[in-house]
Amino acid sequence: MRSKAITGVAVVAAIASAALTLLPWIDVSHLGLPIRWNGLGIYIGERGEYYGSLLTGMVDSSPGWTVLIASIAAAGALIAAARVRWLGLVACGCAVVAFVTAVLCLVYPAVLAGGAKNELGISLVPDRQVVNSGALIAEVAATGVLVACTVLVARAKSGASKSH
Repeated sequence: MRSKAITGVAVVAAIASAALTLLPWIDVSHLGLPIRWNGLGIYIGERGEYYGSLLTGMVDSSPGWTVLIASIAAAGALIAAARVRWLGLVACGCAVVAFVTAVLCLVYPAVLAGGAKNELGISLVPDRQVVNSGALIAEVAATGVLVACTVLVARAKSGASKSH
């Protein structure tokens, strides 16, 4: 029963992690430019119908997509681990990939905003000032919970298989 509850928490953390990629990860509006991109590299600033196609793809979208795919894959593998025990390890691996990617974006903001700053003419602004640290901290927290839950469930599953 405990394993099911932890799996439920992991699934909620994975959904939260996936949803957090839709929040602005890069935001230069406080610099006077009403421009924001979500974690998937999609422009979500003002006048999206006009500037969206021009500004979408200006930032690196691969970290956000990596977090999204790895989080959902971790949840799916963890649910499937009830039948196939080794999928618990796959879930752990996917969760770690999502967590490390989120931490990388938080610690090294240039991963997200490096090229966009040059194209916007704000290359002298520190990278930390153009990322939405609040969204990235929430992403790190959600993926951290996901890692903790997948490790607990994988250990419980491996312990159960050794006792049989």
